[in-house]
Amino acid sequence: MRLQPKTLAAQLGVQIAISLVMVWVLATGLALWVLIKELNSSYDQGLKETAQRILPLAISDYRLNQFGLLDLRPELSLLNSLTLGIGPRILGDQPEYLMYQLRDRQGRVLVRSNNAPAAPMLEDMSLGFTHVANYSIYTATTMDGRYFIQVAETTEHRYGVLFDTALLFLMVFVIALPLSVLLVYLAVRKRLNPIQSFSRAVAQRHGNNLVSIEQRDLPDDFIEVQEATNALLERLRGALAAEREFAANSAHELRTPLAVASVQIQRLRHELGDSDQAERLHTVEQSLSRLTRLIDKLLQLARAESVSLYTGEPTDIRMIATMVARELNPEGHRVELIGAGAKLSIDPDAIAVVLSNLIENALKYAPDESPVIVNLEENGQFSVANLAPDLSESDLKTLQQRFVRGSQRSKPGSGLGLAIVGTMVEQLQGVLELKLQGKGRGQRLVVIVSLTQ
Repeated sequence: MRLQPKTLAAQLGVQIAISLVMVWVLATGLALWVLIKELNSSYDQGLKETAQRILPLAISDYRLNQFGLLDLRPELSLLNSLTLGIGPRILGDQPEYLMYQLRDRQGRVLVRSNNAPAAPMLEDMSLGFTHVANYSIYTATTMDGRYFIQVAETTEHRYGVLFDTALLFLMVFVIALPLSVLLVYLAVRKRLNPIQSFSRAVAQRHGNNLVSIEQRDLPDDFIEVQEATNALLERLRGALAAEREFAANSAHELRTPLAVASVQIQRLRHELGDSDQAERLHTVEQSLSRLTRLIDKLLQLARAESVSLYTGEPTDIRMIATMVARELNPEGHRVELIGAGAKLSIDPDAIAVVLSNLIENALKYAPDESPVIVNLEENGQFSVANLAPDLSESDLKTLQQRFVRGSQRSKPGSGLGLAIVGTMVEQLQGVLELKLQGKGRGQRLVVIVSLTQ
């Protein structure tokens, strides 16, 4: 299975890393070729200079030895104090690797180093460089051609130096290449951070959050993308605002004729008394009442989708809950308030809408005369609990959807209450949670709203 990088940073990192590896390989190969060539040239030059330096010294020792002076006074030897070697091995120690032979015209070996063979190393005494199986040999002669010096370097030493050099290059390559790739990846990732932040900002936009994206440090290539995105968000804001305004205006315009029609029906019903027509008018009146409640819910939903930032005095949730409970349950025997609640910098009308829908739903769908518990906490969280023996866990997943109702569909309602609460809590940057507690006839639905202080 072929692994393909998914993120832009990974793709750029891989491409740059591959290019970097290719450049490093080519550069290292070229550097090694040049270095090997230069090393061979340097060692050949060193071999030549060594031969020219040893030649007069070897002739001097040969002549002293002919008179037997070296046996009497060895310190007269000029070659004994000479160190043979062009340069040491880079890695590790290397024994003496240069040897020489002083020969006459007939090719006889007159003087030789301790590590040189007694037999001639090379039969041919042509001047210059000669490369044989195990040696690189340089031959030089005196001006009169009487003496020849042959200095040899073992190929083991030269190849060893070349191997050490190549090994050092490879070590640097192995260490530097991953480090270079890592630095490139980090640099690419750093430069892509503004783009990733911009992408996250776009992902956070939704129907209730269409503010323009202010992203700094974007590359010039992405400025046009940012401007186009903000222009699109502006058009979406306008379209949604027009849609919500239309829904609110439509609902508001419908309320007046519905209220007038309801009043006229009530008067007509009163005039007809207890006749059959009055019963039918009562049915029409109930339908108009349901339609009026639906319009009120639609108005609340339109308002919930456009809750603005509140800058007034902190809202006392306990006071709002008391007012809502008194309005929905004038007798006061079903709604029980617990706790002092918090004071939050939130629009009191928004809190009233949330509590009104929650308490109204609890009173409507709970068994008759069962209590509704409103728990107000000081950390900004409050909950509304009521008996709900017929609800299941699967029902909780759909109750917040618009026009979706629970199992008790026989009771009047629009299916918008929890949808309004959920939308408004989201606009207030809070959290809405539905839970079932207990089992059987004692099972309770607990709706928890968490708002920040």
